[in-house]
Amino acid sequence: MEPTIVHPKPGDLDARTTHSLETKPRTRKRDKVKKIIKRARTRAGSFFLCVGKGLERYGSSPSLPEAKKERDPPIPPPKVTSENPSSPLFLFPVDDFLVVKRNSDLPIHTLPPELLTEVFAMACFSEVAATNTARRARTTPLTLGQVCRHWRQIVVSTPHLWSWVLIRLYRSKYDSQLEILKDWIGRASTTQPLTIELSFEDEDAWVARPPHELLQILLKEAHRWRSIDLTLPEACYQRVKSAKVQFPMLENIALQPLLADAHVAQAERKRLDVFEVVPSLTHLRLNGYYLDDCSIPWEQLQELVLQHIYVDECFYALQKAKNLVHCTLSTMLVNDCNRTVKKVQLTLPHLERLRVQGASGTDQATLIAHLTAPALSELIISSPNASAAFQDIAKMVSRSDCLLRTFEVNGFDMDETALVEMLNSLSTIEALHLVSSSTAPLESGLLDALRGSQTSTNDQSASSPPAATASATPAPKSFLPNLQSLEYEGDAAFEEEALMGMIRSRSGLETGRVYGSGNGMGSGGLVRKLKVVKLTVNNKSFSPDCQTLLSSLAG
Repeated sequence: MEPTIVHPKPGDLDARTTHSLETKPRTRKRDKVKKIIKRARTRAGSFFLCVGKGLERYGSSPSLPEAKKERDPPIPPPKVTSENPSSPLFLFPVDDFLVVKRNSDLPIHTLPPELLTEVFAMACFSEVAATNTARRARTTPLTLGQVCRHWRQIVVSTPHLWSWVLIRLYRSKYDSQLEILKDWIGRASTTQPLTIELSFEDEDAWVARPPHELLQILLKEAHRWRSIDLTLPEACYQRVKSAKVQFPMLENIALQPLLADAHVAQAERKRLDVFEVVPSLTHLRLNGYYLDDCSIPWEQLQELVLQHIYVDECFYALQKAKNLVHCTLSTMLVNDCNRTVKKVQLTLPHLERLRVQGASGTDQATLIAHLTAPALSELIISSPNASAAFQDIAKMVSRSDCLLRTFEVNGFDMDETALVEMLNSLSTIEALHLVSSSTAPLESGLLDALRGSQTSTNDQSASSPPAATASATPAPKSFLPNLQSLEYEGDAAFEEEALMGMIRSRSGLETGRVYGSGNGMGSGGLVRKLKVVKLTVNNKSFSPDCQTLLSSLAG
């Protein structure tokens, strides 16, 4: 008896994977049916015809091989929505049916396609570290489409997911990658802005043979570029300029040269002048360029990240980019080639966040000594000898009259006396994060200074000075009166009792003391309640009592 194809009811997955007879077979007939099905599997190449909508195109029940042979050519998949959850006709391997049936019970398959699309977008568009390892592991629509047929339908029918173009070039795969790139861009909506990332797996292979063909494909869509992160060979500069394209939507640019180009002396480097006119540009990251050889609309920038630069280049860029809100000067190089440093006064009226990382605290001090930033609220300093800049930091904050709320010192030679002296003048700090080197453990100087501060009473907080009286005497100045969060990473040379005493004194755990919750600046010897203390200490452990005390804080 030949198996027949059954018209399934909507949602009846079991009916789609079984063959039926007009009557339920007995045991003997059941064995016979199993043999027939096994023989049919062999004849049909282990494929069954799964019928949904569109069964009528085949008329009455054809034999399995004929049905497979007479299938129409593949057609583009329809738009997948909750009203149209699947395409009309598929050929499924028998074993795949069992997998589909089992996977259909997973919670992820209960989500409607519209919601699943949002999940996919979050996975594809999430930020990752700018490292080769992170880029290789990044989620792409191609990755999601390989999970299952249902996911592929959703990915292919969602143009928004293809608006983030990720390219990591391999010389051995270059030709096939060109075809993939054309298809990728073709899947994105023609009105959708594009985000493009281009990097190289084997940079040396592209020095003599730059990817002009790939760049030409991308330049055809330059009017849709919104954000680019490119490793751009200098040999491609002329190709970009000759294309005479415009970038009306481009807001974010991140550029770095090939390593071989970066190692060339400045006199032999080509001038970066392919992005002179970018009317919407606000965010810029440059890594490995001589800044005075870059033609950039500096005055438009609101966020700037510079990597591998000298202190004279910092002066050059900050003098031109006067509208910065966020600035990161990463990997400031030691001026061991005697570059001329033209020191000028720098005023950045809108700067709110400044991060300075480098090998020389002296160069950092030189830059900060010439800086005025009245809107500065977050400052991060990182270098082996950051304490060289402590005095200039205090003067800069005083000169700027800014409300510095977050301060971080990373990897510094813990000169605790200089640290306490500087912090004593930074009364507006609310969050303090210290990271020390292994050769300079934190001692008890900072903890003792914090413990020595007075506390506020029931009706007074750090934002309201005490009522004046005829016999009132000047209240002592509080040390970091607005501090609410303290974090430390590194070795410790302080005693546990000093830490516990500071926590009790500043967090409201001492009997008879009540702490205010004011949001203003401390005055009159009053302090705000310390809410968070996080310690990552490498060379010692704390007693259960101390750990209980730490865990009692809100953080």
